[in-house]
Amino acid sequence: MLLASAAAVTTVASRSEGKALHFAVENGLPPGARLHGSYEALLDDPEVAVYLPLPTSLHVRWATTATARGKHVLLEKPTARCIADLDTILTACEAVGVQFMDDTMWMHHPRTIKMRELIADQATTGDVRVVSSLYKTLVLNLITNWKRLLVTGITGIAL
Repeated sequence: MLLASAAAVTTVASRSEGKALHFAVENGLPPGARLHGSYEALLDDPEVAVYLPLPTSLHVRWATTATARGKHVLLEKPTARCIADLDTILTACEAVGVQFMDDTMWMHHPRTIKMRELIADQATTGDVRVVSSLYKTLVLNLITNWKRLLVTGITGIAL
């Protein structure tokens, strides 16, 4: 979000004001950014929509809490642990007329748009019938971290 020319981070919430301040300083937020020492305080701020980069296991709780206060929500992927959780979130959004957004940026990236144009141009690429891709990353200590997350009940971390 900090790199998006059409977006501005104006408000940050954390579990304490100190953590919110640390985040704001570390990420170069402007001096006028509003800092909240609790998520509830953020939801009471009339000026904000809500981006939830939380673990997936917390999405239903915070998305429905946010929508109940009339907030639009942008959820980090994966948006839900199961279809029932997603239905709960979508029903909450529809009930109060707020926007639900899924942070699947790849679909909207200019590179993806260009790729679709090239694939659609049979003069350039021929008759493309299948596109297959693989994303791979090195994650150190994944097993140790995963076990710790399971013990705490936090699931659905976007890596």
